[in-house]
Amino acid sequence: MLSALSLNDQLALALGALGFLFLLINLLLRKRNNPPHIPEPSKEAVSHLLDASSEEGGRLIIGLGNSFTESGFNLAGISGLGVQRALLKRSLFNDQPLQSYCGDGVLSCLSRMVVHGAYQGALASELFSGSLSQLGGTSPLAYTVSLVNQLSAYSNAGLLLTGLTSPMALLAMDQADRNSIPTISAIASISGQAAGFVGNTINLMGEDVFNAAGRLDQRKASTASLSAQDWLRIVIGVGLLLGAILKMGGILP
Repeated sequence: MLSALSLNDQLALALGALGFLFLLINLLLRKRNNPPHIPEPSKEAVSHLLDASSEEGGRLIIGLGNSFTESGFNLAGISGLGVQRALLKRSLFNDQPLQSYCGDGVLSCLSRMVVHGAYQGALASELFSGSLSQLGGTSPLAYTVSLVNQLSAYSNAGLLLTGLTSPMALLAMDQADRNSIPTISAIASISGQAAGFVGNTINLMGEDVFNAAGRLDQRKASTASLSAQDWLRIVIGVGLLLGAILKMGGILP
């Protein structure tokens, strides 16, 4: 059966097996001892924003993006849902509940399910309100305008932008900067990341965009998967280097 597979298929199977093996090893290691603290920019930045909003009794706003199903399915569009869930677990009983806005109808429904599940899991279903996760608009411009309008309220203490967002997010970041609202940009799209360099915005890039949810969650399965991801990245890098050497040496066709 394996002989019928192409070289690419065999490499994919091998990498999948290695990833699963690394995950099991990290799970076993984390049961035996606690790993040393390693600086985690994504976790520390978002945690600081959450702590600041809790101390001030203000409202933390999270923008989940606007390009989940508008121009084709993209899993990066739901990257903010994990961050939203992790933040909800730590802020359910704050003075001001976490408020989220979406620029896509499907993403808004998923976000509302996440919020309801968090309150239900904390046995506080009576505190749940559908207004905690709102549809800001069905186009990038409408979504951005909705965010801009919300940032003028005095009760706001922080803004977190995540998921897939157009460069027009620059308008929301600029409005937050004008109102002295701390802002974190954890946007998956390249064009959206470029807008994150404006003002005093903390701009997360690369793997920090996707690792924030796992770092904040702190479940063993989440942290072990992130460690397995790091080991797998090392194996792939070494494999690419060896492949290049063998190719240059004429060993590989």
